Amino acid sequence: MALADLQLERLLQRSDLWRGDAYHPQQMGLDSGYPEFNRHLGQGGWPSQGLCEIFCSSEGIGELSLALPLMRRLIPRQSREGSAAGLVSLVAPPHVPYPQSLAMQGIDVSRLLWVDTQTPKEQLWALEQILTSGASPLVLCWLEDLSVSQARRLQLACEKGESLCLCYLPSKLKEQAHPVPLRIALQPSTEINTGTKIESSSEANTKMGNDRLLETQVDILKRRGGWPAPRFSLSLLPELLAQSLMLDVTKQQEQDKRLENELNKQLSGQILQGPWSA
Repeated sequence: MALADLQLERLLQRSDLWRGDAYHPQQMGLDSGYPEFNRHLGQGGWPSQGLCEIFCSSEGIGELSLALPLMRRLIPRQSREGSAAGLVSLVAPPHVPYPQSLAMQGIDVSRLLWVDTQTPKEQLWALEQILTSGASPLVLCWLEDLSVSQARRLQLACEKGESLCLCYLPSKLKEQAHPVPLRIALQPSTEINTGTKIESSSEANTKMGNDRLLETQVDILKRRGGWPAPRFSLSLLPELLAQSLMLDVTKQQEQDKRLENELNKQLSGQILQGPWSA
């Protein structure tokens, strides 16, 4: 191999060199608990530290379920003896955390820190203090607004405390460019692209299964070290809730089928079949 080729090969192996469509993670991430999500993140899961922005078009589309496996890993309900479990902090959640539901997910609620704030200034101050301290390896926060300078400050706080912060933001803010390692947008799967046309979920439900209705569309807008990932779908409902909803859908379909059969029986005596009928 020529000297120039050898130098080029060594240069291309550097982790800090971006090669356009190639993805070169600098380190392995934290397992998200969702194999499909890990694959699209490219580094095997969540970043080990830093500010990750999650834009939600509405509430209740799986935004908290996305973080549940990581919470369960960091603060399991039955911690191993001798393990030093940290804290998982919830800053300014839109609703009061329900400990019974979190405990059912295998989470040690005694290691949860709920920080209730009144103003955006208090939210940002509390976030910076928690992230910088390093006492909480995972922080979840809900903000209505976040400027570029504020995002940069929180990112620096994450790096100082070696903390990971999942920040939930309104979808209207996703057009802003923030210096963070990961930006994700979530929205309900109201439409499904089958390759030939866009169908509503109710139409595609009969073709692709009822579980398609329970999925959330995920757009990775930015990931450090590579291009944004193409849109994909994840089922982010907790297992027990998903089973309950699937049961309700199945019962409704069975009821609709019975009504259809009864109607056909009632109309069967009123239909005249001519010689054209098979």
